[in-house]
Amino acid sequence: MKVVVVGAGIGGLTFAVAARRRGFHVTLVEQRSSFPEEGAGIVLGPNVMAALAPLNLAEPIVASGRAVKEMRITDSRGHLLASSRYSAPDLPIPAQAIHRSRLHKILHDAFDGELMLGRAVERIEAGKVWLGDRALSADLVVGADGIRSRVREALHPGFTPRYSGTTCWRFVVQAEVADQVTEMWGVGQRLGVVPLGGGQSYVFLTTTAARRSPAPFTDLAGLRAHWSKFAQPGKGALDALADISKVLHNDLEDGIPYRWQAPGMVLLGDAAHAVTPNLGQGAGLAIEDACCLASLLETPAALERFETLRRPRATWIRDRSFAIGRVGQLESPWLCWLRDRAVAWTPKFLNEAALKRLIRDMPGVPTA
Repeated sequence: MKVVVVGAGIGGLTFAVAARRRGFHVTLVEQRSSFPEEGAGIVLGPNVMAALAPLNLAEPIVASGRAVKEMRITDSRGHLLASSRYSAPDLPIPAQAIHRSRLHKILHDAFDGELMLGRAVERIEAGKVWLGDRALSADLVVGADGIRSRVREALHPGFTPRYSGTTCWRFVVQAEVADQVTEMWGVGQRLGVVPLGGGQSYVFLTTTAARRSPAPFTDLAGLRAHWSKFAQPGKGALDALADISKVLHNDLEDGIPYRWQAPGMVLLGDAAHAVTPNLGQGAGLAIEDACCLASLLETPAALERFETLRRPRATWIRDRSFAIGRVGQLESPWLCWLRDRAVAWTPKFLNEAALKRLIRDMPGVPTA
Protein backbone atom coordinates (compact mmCIF):
# COMPACT_ATOMS: atom_id res chain seq x y z
CA MET A 1 0.00 0.00 0.00
CA LYS A 2 1.26 3.47 -0.93
CA VAL A 3 0.34 6.08 1.64
CA VAL A 4 0.76 9.83 1.23
CA VAL A 5 0.59 11.74 4.50
CA VAL A 6 -0.08 15.48 4.19
CA GLY A 7 1.35 17.35 7.17
CA ALA A 8 4.52 16.56 9.11
CA GLY A 9 3.35 17.77 12.50
CA ILE A 10 3.06 15.56 15.56
CA GLY A 11 0.10 13.52 14.30
CA GLY A 12 1.39 13.12 10.76
CA LEU A 13 4.86 12.08 11.87
CA THR A 14 3.53 9.62 14.45
CA PHE A 15 1.30 7.97 11.86
CA ALA A 16 4.15 7.88 9.33
CA VAL A 17 6.43 6.15 11.85
CA ALA A 18 3.72 3.68 12.88
CA ALA A 19 2.81 2.87 9.26
CA ARG A 20 6.45 2.36 8.28
CA ARG A 21 6.91 -0.03 11.22
CA ARG A 22 4.08 -2.07 9.71
CA GLY A 23 5.77 -2.18 6.32
CA PHE A 24 3.77 0.39 4.35
CA HIS A 25 5.35 2.68 1.77
CA VAL A 26 4.93 6.19 3.20
CA THR A 27 5.58 9.58 1.62
CA LEU A 28 5.28 12.51 3.99
CA VAL A 29 4.52 15.91 2.44
CA GLU A 30 5.06 19.15 4.37
CA GLN A 31 4.52 22.68 3.06
CA ARG A 32 7.17 24.13 5.41
CA SER A 33 10.69 24.02 4.04
CA SER A 34 12.25 23.49 7.50
CA PHE A 35 11.28 22.95 11.11
CA PRO A 36 12.44 25.96 13.15
CA GLU A 37 12.27 25.77 16.92
CA GLU A 38 8.77 26.51 18.15
CA GLY A 39 8.43 28.38 21.43
CA ALA A 40 5.87 26.09 23.02
CA GLY A 41 5.62 23.04 25.22
CA ILE A 42 3.28 20.11 25.43
CA VAL A 43 2.08 17.64 28.04
CA LEU A 44 1.73 14.02 26.92
CA GLY A 45 -0.56 12.15 29.30
CA PRO A 46 0.11 8.60 30.48
CA ASN A 47 -2.39 7.46 27.86
CA VAL A 48 -0.26 9.00 25.10
CA MET A 49 2.95 7.54 26.52
CA ALA A 50 1.31 4.11 26.56
CA ALA A 51 0.38 4.53 22.89
CA LEU A 52 3.94 5.56 21.97
CA ALA A 53 5.63 2.73 23.88
CA PRO A 54 5.03 0.01 21.21
CA LEU A 55 6.78 2.31 18.70
CA ASN A 56 9.83 2.55 21.00
CA LEU A 57 9.26 6.29 21.28
CA ALA A 58 8.47 6.52 24.99
CA GLU A 59 12.09 6.18 26.16
CA PRO A 60 13.55 9.10 24.18
CA ILE A 61 10.62 11.30 25.23
CA VAL A 62 11.16 10.46 28.90
CA ALA A 63 14.87 11.20 28.44
CA SER A 64 14.11 14.61 26.89
CA GLY A 65 11.15 15.69 29.01
CA ARG A 66 10.04 16.02 32.60
CA ALA A 67 7.58 13.78 34.45
CA VAL A 68 4.24 15.38 35.36
CA LYS A 69 2.92 13.99 38.63
CA GLU A 70 0.30 16.57 39.48
CA MET A 71 -1.79 19.27 37.81
CA ARG A 72 -3.01 22.25 39.81
CA ILE A 73 -5.64 24.96 39.40
CA THR A 74 -5.22 28.12 41.48
CA ASP A 75 -6.87 31.51 41.56
CA SER A 76 -4.98 34.57 40.32
CA ARG A 77 -3.43 35.06 43.78
CA GLY A 78 -1.94 31.58 43.72
CA HIS A 79 -4.37 30.00 46.22
CA LEU A 80 -4.91 26.32 45.41
CA LEU A 81 -8.41 25.47 44.14
CA ALA A 82 -7.91 21.89 42.94
CA SER A 83 -5.20 19.36 42.16
CA SER A 84 -5.18 16.01 40.38
CA ARG A 85 -2.63 13.23 40.16
CA TYR A 86 -1.93 12.75 36.46
CA SER A 87 -1.51 8.99 36.64
CA ALA A 88 -3.23 5.61 36.62
CA PRO A 89 -1.88 2.32 38.03
CA ASP A 90 -2.40 0.46 34.75
CA LEU A 91 -0.51 3.11 32.73
CA PRO A 92 3.01 2.79 34.11
CA ILE A 93 4.82 5.51 32.12
CA PRO A 94 4.25 8.92 33.77
CA ALA A 95 2.90 11.87 31.85
CA GLN A 96 5.69 13.94 30.29
CA ALA A 97 6.07 17.65 29.67
CA ILE A 98 8.38 18.31 26.74
CA HIS A 99 9.32 21.15 24.40
CA ARG A 100 7.34 20.71 21.18
CA SER A 101 10.46 21.05 19.07
CA ARG A 102 12.21 18.26 21.02
CA LEU A 103 9.19 16.00 20.54
CA HIS A 104 9.08 16.82 16.84
CA LYS A 105 12.77 15.95 16.43
CA ILE A 106 12.29 12.60 18.18
CA LEU A 107 9.45 11.72 15.79
CA HIS A 108 11.35 13.06 12.76
CA ASP A 109 14.43 10.99 13.63
CA ALA A 110 12.30 7.85 13.94
CA PHE A 111 10.80 8.19 10.44
CA ASP A 112 12.70 6.32 7.72
CA GLY A 113 10.40 6.98 4.77
CA GLU A 114 10.34 9.73 2.15
CA LEU A 115 9.94 13.29 3.45
CA MET A 116 9.15 16.08 0.98
CA LEU A 117 9.62 19.55 2.45
CA GLY A 118 8.49 22.85 0.99
CA ARG A 119 5.75 21.21 -1.08
CA ALA A 120 2.19 22.48 -0.79
CA VAL A 121 -0.76 20.34 -1.84
CA GLU A 122 -2.69 22.04 -4.64
CA ARG A 123 -5.43 19.49 -5.20
CA ILE A 124 -6.40 15.92 -4.46
CA GLU A 125 -7.99 13.56 -6.96
CA ALA A 126 -8.81 9.87 -6.78
CA GLY A 127 -5.51 8.15 -6.07
CA LYS A 128 -3.39 11.29 -6.66
CA VAL A 129 -2.02 14.21 -4.69
CA TRP A 130 -0.91 17.14 -6.84
CA LEU A 131 2.09 19.20 -5.77
CA GLY A 132 2.35 21.85 -8.44
CA ASP A 133 3.19 20.05 -11.67
CA ARG A 134 3.98 16.76 -9.91
CA ALA A 135 1.40 14.13 -8.93
CA LEU A 136 2.02 11.50 -6.25
CA SER A 137 0.08 8.27 -6.64
CA ALA A 138 -1.50 6.97 -3.44
CA ASP A 139 -3.70 4.12 -2.30
CA LEU A 140 -4.48 6.24 0.75
CA VAL A 141 -4.18 9.98 1.47
CA VAL A 142 -3.97 10.85 5.16
CA GLY A 143 -4.81 14.44 6.05
CA ALA A 144 -2.78 15.38 9.11
CA ASP A 145 -2.43 19.01 8.08
CA GLY A 146 -4.07 20.74 11.01
CA ILE A 147 -7.08 22.92 11.62
CA ARG A 148 -6.74 24.60 8.17
CA SER A 149 -6.48 21.23 6.43
CA ARG A 150 -6.34 21.16 2.62
CA VAL A 151 -7.27 17.49 2.69
CA ARG A 152 -10.37 18.23 4.76
CA GLU A 153 -11.27 20.94 2.26
CA ALA A 154 -11.46 18.21 -0.39
CA LEU A 155 -13.96 16.33 1.79
CA HIS A 156 -15.82 19.32 3.24
CA PRO A 157 -15.49 22.47 1.13
CA GLY A 158 -16.07 25.58 3.20
CA PHE A 159 -15.86 23.95 6.64
CA THR A 160 -15.22 26.65 9.26
CA PRO A 161 -13.87 25.98 12.76
CA ARG A 162 -15.76 27.41 15.75
CA TYR A 163 -14.10 30.25 17.66
CA SER A 164 -14.12 29.77 21.43
CA GLY A 165 -14.07 33.47 22.31
CA THR A 166 -10.58 33.08 23.77
CA THR A 167 -7.23 34.06 22.31
CA CYS A 168 -3.90 32.71 23.55
CA TRP A 169 -0.21 33.66 23.69
CA ARG A 170 2.47 30.99 24.24
CA PHE A 171 6.20 31.06 24.89
CA VAL A 172 9.07 29.22 26.59
CA VAL A 173 11.27 30.92 29.20
CA GLN A 174 14.71 29.97 30.44
CA ALA A 175 13.64 29.53 34.06
CA GLU A 176 11.94 26.99 36.28
CA VAL A 177 9.18 29.00 37.91
CA ALA A 178 6.91 26.17 39.13
CA ASP A 179 7.47 22.65 40.38
CA GLN A 180 4.30 21.22 38.82
CA VAL A 181 1.88 22.08 36.00
CA THR A 182 -0.14 25.04 37.27
CA GLU A 183 -3.06 26.88 35.68
CA MET A 184 -4.15 30.14 37.30
CA TRP A 185 -7.71 31.43 36.81
CA GLY A 186 -8.45 35.14 36.91
CA VAL A 187 -11.27 37.35 35.63
CA GLY A 188 -11.50 36.85 31.86
CA GLN A 189 -7.88 35.66 31.88
CA ARG A 190 -5.82 32.58 32.64
CA LEU A 191 -2.10 31.95 32.99
CA GLY A 192 -0.46 28.54 32.83
CA VAL A 193 3.04 27.33 33.67
CA VAL A 194 4.43 23.95 32.61
CA PRO A 195 7.95 22.99 33.80
CA LEU A 196 9.78 21.32 30.91
CA GLY A 197 13.03 20.33 32.60
CA GLY A 198 16.45 21.56 31.57
CA GLY A 199 15.80 24.92 33.23
CA GLN A 200 12.87 25.79 30.94
CA SER A 201 9.17 26.48 31.46
CA TYR A 202 6.35 26.66 28.94
CA VAL A 203 3.92 29.52 29.60
CA PHE A 204 0.50 30.28 28.13
CA LEU A 205 -1.69 33.35 28.58
CA THR A 206 -5.34 33.68 27.63
CA THR A 207 -7.83 36.51 27.45
CA THR A 208 -11.38 36.87 26.20
CA ALA A 209 -11.51 38.73 22.88
CA ALA A 210 -13.32 38.93 19.56
CA ARG A 211 -11.95 36.75 16.76
CA ARG A 212 -8.72 38.08 15.20
CA SER A 213 -8.61 41.05 17.58
CA PRO A 214 -5.32 42.98 17.75
CA ALA A 215 -3.19 42.25 20.80
CA PRO A 216 -4.00 44.45 23.85
CA PHE A 217 -0.30 45.28 24.18
CA THR A 218 2.54 46.32 21.89
CA ASP A 219 5.64 45.60 23.95
CA LEU A 220 6.95 43.45 26.78
CA ALA A 221 5.94 45.94 29.45
CA GLY A 222 2.40 46.01 28.06
CA LEU A 223 2.18 42.22 28.06
CA ARG A 224 3.28 42.04 31.70
CA ALA A 225 0.85 44.80 32.63
CA HIS A 226 -2.07 42.99 30.99
CA TRP A 227 -1.58 39.96 33.29
CA SER A 228 -0.26 41.97 36.27
CA LYS A 229 -2.93 40.67 38.65
CA PHE A 230 -1.39 37.20 38.67
CA ALA A 231 0.83 36.28 41.62
CA GLN A 232 3.49 33.56 41.67
CA PRO A 233 4.28 31.44 39.77
CA GLY A 234 2.67 33.55 37.05
CA LYS A 235 4.59 36.70 37.92
CA GLY A 236 7.89 34.84 37.77
CA ALA A 237 6.98 33.45 34.34
CA LEU A 238 6.21 36.92 33.00
CA ASP A 239 9.37 38.38 34.52
CA ALA A 240 11.45 35.64 32.86
CA LEU A 241 10.24 36.51 29.34
CA ALA A 242 13.04 38.42 27.65
CA ASP A 243 11.93 38.73 24.00
CA ILE A 244 8.36 39.44 22.91
CA SER A 245 9.18 38.43 19.33
CA LYS A 246 9.34 34.80 20.50
CA VAL A 247 5.71 34.82 21.67
CA LEU A 248 3.22 32.80 19.58
CA HIS A 249 -0.36 33.99 19.24
CA ASN A 250 -3.44 31.98 18.20
CA ASP A 251 -7.19 32.26 18.56
CA LEU A 252 -8.50 29.07 20.19
CA GLU A 253 -10.86 27.19 17.88
CA ASP A 254 -12.42 23.77 17.57
CA GLY A 255 -14.48 21.83 15.08
CA ILE A 256 -15.41 18.31 13.98
CA PRO A 257 -16.70 17.75 10.42
CA TYR A 258 -19.54 15.30 9.92
CA ARG A 259 -17.24 12.67 8.41
CA TRP A 260 -13.52 11.99 8.47
CA GLN A 261 -13.14 9.56 5.61
CA ALA A 262 -14.03 8.70 2.05
CA PRO A 263 -12.64 6.00 -0.27
CA GLY A 264 -8.86 6.43 -0.33
CA MET A 265 -8.85 9.43 2.03
CA VAL A 266 -8.92 9.93 5.82
CA LEU A 267 -8.34 12.72 8.35
CA LEU A 268 -6.63 12.56 11.73
CA GLY A 269 -5.67 14.98 14.49
CA ASP A 270 -6.79 18.60 14.19
CA ALA A 271 -7.87 18.06 10.60
CA ALA A 272 -10.52 15.64 11.90
CA HIS A 273 -11.28 17.03 15.35
CA ALA A 274 -9.69 20.28 16.43
CA VAL A 275 -10.21 20.81 20.17
CA THR A 276 -9.40 23.72 22.44
CA PRO A 277 -6.39 23.06 24.71
CA ASN A 278 -8.19 23.22 28.05
CA LEU A 279 -7.74 19.48 28.71
CA GLY A 280 -4.24 19.26 27.22
CA GLN A 281 -5.28 16.46 24.86
CA GLY A 282 -5.11 17.97 21.36
CA ALA A 283 -1.76 16.50 20.36
CA GLY A 284 -2.53 13.42 22.43
CA LEU A 285 -5.64 12.76 20.37
CA ALA A 286 -3.60 13.09 17.18
CA ILE A 287 -1.04 10.57 18.46
CA GLU A 288 -3.79 8.17 19.51
CA ASP A 289 -5.42 8.55 16.07
CA ALA A 290 -2.12 7.83 14.36
CA CYS A 291 -1.47 4.64 16.30
CA CYS A 292 -5.07 3.44 15.88
CA LEU A 293 -5.22 4.11 12.13
CA ALA A 294 -1.88 2.44 11.41
CA SER A 295 -2.98 -0.68 13.29
CA LEU A 296 -6.22 -0.92 11.28
CA LEU A 297 -4.93 -0.33 7.75
CA GLU A 298 -4.99 -3.97 6.65
CA THR A 299 -8.34 -4.80 8.26
CA PRO A 300 -11.73 -4.75 6.48
CA ALA A 301 -13.44 -1.35 6.31
CA ALA A 302 -10.43 0.15 8.09
CA LEU A 303 -11.32 3.82 7.54
CA GLU A 304 -14.93 3.41 8.66
CA ARG A 305 -13.81 1.43 11.69
CA PHE A 306 -11.25 4.11 12.57
CA GLU A 307 -13.88 6.84 12.57
CA THR A 308 -16.37 4.72 14.54
CA LEU A 309 -13.77 4.07 17.23
CA ARG A 310 -12.30 7.54 17.52
CA ARG A 311 -15.19 9.98 16.95
CA PRO A 312 -16.96 9.54 20.34
CA ARG A 313 -13.76 10.21 22.31
CA ALA A 314 -12.86 13.25 20.23
CA THR A 315 -16.38 14.64 20.57
CA TRP A 316 -16.41 14.16 24.35
CA ILE A 317 -13.04 15.90 24.72
CA ARG A 318 -14.07 18.75 22.41
CA ASP A 319 -17.27 19.42 24.35
CA ARG A 320 -15.72 19.11 27.81
CA SER A 321 -12.72 21.26 26.86
CA PHE A 322 -14.95 23.96 25.38
CA ALA A 323 -17.09 24.04 28.55
CA ILE A 324 -14.04 24.26 30.83
CA GLY A 325 -12.70 27.12 28.72
CA ARG A 326 -15.94 29.05 29.10
CA VAL A 327 -15.88 28.61 32.88
CA GLY A 328 -12.19 29.53 33.11
CA GLN A 329 -12.77 32.72 31.10
CA LEU A 330 -15.73 34.13 33.04
CA GLU A 331 -15.56 37.94 33.06
CA SER A 332 -17.79 38.80 36.03
CA PRO A 333 -15.80 39.10 39.29
CA TRP A 334 -18.83 37.85 41.22
CA LEU A 335 -19.26 34.78 38.98
CA CYS A 336 -15.51 34.14 39.17
CA TRP A 337 -15.73 34.13 42.97
CA LEU A 338 -18.56 31.58 42.81
CA ARG A 339 -16.62 29.54 40.23
CA ASP A 340 -13.53 29.42 42.40
CA ARG A 341 -15.55 28.31 45.43
CA ALA A 342 -17.28 25.61 43.37
CA VAL A 343 -13.94 24.29 42.06
CA ALA A 344 -12.43 24.31 45.56
CA TRP A 345 -15.43 22.48 47.06
CA THR A 346 -15.70 19.82 44.33
CA PRO A 347 -14.91 16.42 45.92
CA LYS A 348 -11.52 15.19 44.81
CA PHE A 349 -12.91 11.81 43.77
CA LEU A 350 -15.04 13.50 41.10
CA ASN A 351 -11.97 15.19 39.60
CA GLU A 352 -10.06 11.91 39.73
CA ALA A 353 -12.93 10.06 38.03
CA ALA A 354 -13.03 12.55 35.15
CA LEU A 355 -9.25 12.35 34.80
CA LYS A 356 -9.36 8.54 34.71
CA ARG A 357 -11.83 8.64 31.85
CA LEU A 358 -9.64 11.13 30.05
CA ILE A 359 -6.52 8.97 30.22
CA ARG A 360 -7.99 5.46 30.06
CA ASP A 361 -10.63 5.66 27.34
CA MET A 362 -8.50 5.10 24.22
CA PRO A 363 -10.60 3.02 21.81
CA GLY A 364 -8.63 1.28 19.09
CA VAL A 365 -5.19 2.34 20.35
CA PRO A 366 -2.61 -0.45 20.73
CA THR A 367 -0.64 -0.06 23.96
CA ALA A 368 2.25 -1.87 25.57
